[in-house]
Amino acid sequence: MAYTTYDTGYNNQFGYPLQHSLSHGPVYGVHPTEYGYQDPAYGGAVYSDPGYAPQGVYPAFTPQRSVSQFGRAYDDLDIRDPYYSGGQHGMRHRRNSMSRSMSRSMSRSLSRMGRPALGDYRRASSTVVKFKRKGGFRSGITLGEAMSDAHLASNHEYSLYDLNADARGRIILKVRWTGYNSMTYELPADSYDGHVELQTLARRIARACVHFLQLNFRPPDGQFTILAGFVLQNSEELKLISLGTGSKCLPAARLPEAGDALHDSHAEVLARRGAVRWFLEEIARSCTAPEPASSWICRQGDGKYALNTGTTLNMYISTVPCGDASTRYLASFQDPQMAALKDSSQFAALAPNTASRGRDNYSLYGVMRTKPGRADSPPTLSMSCSDKIASWNVLGIQGALASRLLQPIYINRVIIGEVEPSMHDVVLEDCTRALYGRLRPIAGLPAPFRLNDPLIEFTSTVFVHSKVALAGATGGCNDSLCYIADSPRPSEALINGIRRGVPPKHRHNPKFRPLLSKLCLYGVFKEAAAKAGISVQSVRTYYDSKQLDPGYTAAKLALKGPGGPFAGWVVSGRKWEQFDVDGNRVAGLE
Repeated sequence: MAYTTYDTGYNNQFGYPLQHSLSHGPVYGVHPTEYGYQDPAYGGAVYSDPGYAPQGVYPAFTPQRSVSQFGRAYDDLDIRDPYYSGGQHGMRHRRNSMSRSMSRSMSRSLSRMGRPALGDYRRASSTVVKFKRKGGFRSGITLGEAMSDAHLASNHEYSLYDLNADARGRIILKVRWTGYNSMTYELPADSYDGHVELQTLARRIARACVHFLQLNFRPPDGQFTILAGFVLQNSEELKLISLGTGSKCLPAARLPEAGDALHDSHAEVLARRGAVRWFLEEIARSCTAPEPASSWICRQGDGKYALNTGTTLNMYISTVPCGDASTRYLASFQDPQMAALKDSSQFAALAPNTASRGRDNYSLYGVMRTKPGRADSPPTLSMSCSDKIASWNVLGIQGALASRLLQPIYINRVIIGEVEPSMHDVVLEDCTRALYGRLRPIAGLPAPFRLNDPLIEFTSTVFVHSKVALAGATGGCNDSLCYIADSPRPSEALINGIRRGVPPKHRHNPKFRPLLSKLCLYGVFKEAAAKAGISVQSVRTYYDSKQLDPGYTAAKLALKGPGGPFAGWVVSGRKWEQFDVDGNRVAGLE
């Protein structure tokens, strides 16, 4: 299963999916008609080095260095271009306006660094140009210095001849990054009266670099991750609607109050949030598409949407969920010293309806637990994945926000990987208890809510980036990946709850909000409700929107309220949900 590659908002207009762009399309996110090609047989191409076969976002080759290690822009990056090394490939060495401009800029910059000036910017293709952050003290040049003689906006002084374009007006861009297979992109350079606008060309080069990074996303050497996903199934087909990877969450001290970062980046949670977004977007699509509006959902008599008859939802997890479901599974790998440390006799007795801290008291079964499992990690307000999946088996995966538009959607099957056959009986017993068995005493659920008991199955197929597959893995990957099918921007990489590569000063920019953050889902919910003709304009905040469905509120009270089986559920609280659809805090309502 290949991931659809990343596109920064252009997919609806002229974007191609990954499998198209790597075979016969231009650089991802760009349609041939944007460039005005006259030759219908030509669609552009993206080439890779020999031996490289795209296999989705997680290629098979092993990296030597992580993309995340280069996460800060202009921070001493080594930029080389071996593609034209030694004057190969018949490239002509021209002395033109661009070379003179760049030569002057490079000469001044390199002179300040105590290096010999370059006589020609094409000379010595192995020359290292180091960028540094503005105000940094390391050696190198700032972006402003490099751009002092090369302004992009409204710059039309360069011709196709200056850019060494071929007869069709194309240039060849090779992206090389330490630890990754290099890729070569073929980019059109539009010309008007024989001149090229640099701003347009720079934008296309940037898209090629984004495509390269997203294509090559995978955990660094020695780090594992967890994969989870949701799949819809009917009598005719299977449809993957969401994927998520990750095993990290934010400590309580770092939770955002504007809803623009994810609290919990565990794979199961990301996959579920991606599924919620897919359902909301599917509602919006069904309201504007001709009949039949959707192959998967339909509108019911109460105005809400539900799965079509015969359609089921399945969940895959590459390993046993953290929390109560994995206590004995993890204990089987612990040495006697660690087992003694984690034994319940080392801790005070756990009060009823109280969440245990991580893996403490791991010999107690059926108790709620918070993340993370490591005792030396900062405390969080995130419940374990076992607890969350159990709650979805009562409340549905759609959550409080989407319950205004969707009837409860329950998981039909949970498929778990990485479990040895000798452990199947033990893990099955633990998962049955953890995911729904301990909730049997629940009472007072309003229709159509119920206690769901999904099938629990195992697969022998091992996720290639799991801890089992990577023998000797030293720790979990800090980055996460999320994917939402059919979405205008289907995937993105996350770190610390925000989009990877976004500098702190742009974190609150609407363009850079994570797709699965509370704030983004709130906007998608409002849009879907408007298209479905369901009024939600009277509510001001995200928190208030979650209270719109009285049935869900009553079911949640039966589960997590006084006397409920999850009465000790840890919540972040209203403080972190008191924002409007634009991300502004609404004061005076706490």
